[in-house]
Amino acid sequence: MKLKSLSLSVLAALSLGVATSATAADATTSTTATAPAQTAPSYDQSGFWVGGALGMGYVSNSDISKFPGSANGEAPSVKLDAGYDFNQYFGIYGSYDYMHDLGNADMHLGTLGVKGNLPLTQKLSAFGKLGATYIYADNKNFANNALHMKSDSFSPTVGLGLSYQITHALSTQIGADYYQDLRTSHGHADLTQAYWGMTYKFGQPATPMVVTNNVEVVKEVAVESQVPTRSSYVLPYQNGQTKLNDYGRYNLGEVIATMQANPEVNAQIIGRADKVGSAAVNEKVSAERAANVAKYLEANGIDASRLTVSSVGYNNPLKTDSATNTNYVQRSVQIILK
Repeated sequence: MKLKSLSLSVLAALSLGVATSATAADATTSTTATAPAQTAPSYDQSGFWVGGALGMGYVSNSDISKFPGSANGEAPSVKLDAGYDFNQYFGIYGSYDYMHDLGNADMHLGTLGVKGNLPLTQKLSAFGKLGATYIYADNKNFANNALHMKSDSFSPTVGLGLSYQITHALSTQIGADYYQDLRTSHGHADLTQAYWGMTYKFGQPATPMVVTNNVEVVKEVAVESQVPTRSSYVLPYQNGQTKLNDYGRYNLGEVIATMQANPEVNAQIIGRADKVGSAAVNEKVSAERAANVAKYLEANGIDASRLTVSSVGYNNPLKTDSATNTNYVQRSVQIILK
């Protein structure tokens, strides 16, 4: 009984270690995701699977006497199993177990049953098994009270364990199977087998399991306002001309871009004329030049509230260092950005 309790304690410790590490890994993953991690993978988990395991079979101290020739009631074992999962929760299985030299006999166990699976985290799950086992003992020494078992001996079987998924197709398991009421020539005994193994499921994605987390990253981008390269523009006109020319439209394109990039910038528009002609004509021409510039800016998205329009004729001429181009410069519209 002490040996059985010790083995079950070791199995429980291993189970707790796997569960703790898997739960911690899943918890770390879920903290960085925008949505909670699912308890089980969302892909189709139905299909055939095969597996293998190494373990140890043992009987309790009270049952060792029913296995003559066994000093400590232990026997190394090998397990081969296969099955089909209908979904992530339920399936059927069959297994073959070989236990070497238990009571001077090699034991062969064939089991058929059903298997249930309970997802605990995204990778870790618990499973339970319920089945019936046919047991055959290959006696080695009939003259030395070897273990004798009937060839038609059957036993009800239950099993529990934990499974940790390494990839979509590959997983590792630890578990224990309990075979009740084996019939020997020395009475009835119970047999327990603890094991560790691997399982491969067909038809699953072959890539390693990857928990996809959608993480929203907000990147701050510093936006700098465009600083005007010029604060004053002079658009010259031919004598008597009031409509915009190509040179004027080109310069106004730069004015529009600067004002759109800098909403706080306003424009002062001043229409002028040269000294040729009467004061009344010069005032009219300069006013039309300023009005046409304002209309062009408004038509290209500049609000009228940002424009101050005036005309001075020849009353406030521009200062220029060139005497030869004085009249040409004065026939203009000045734009001051501020």
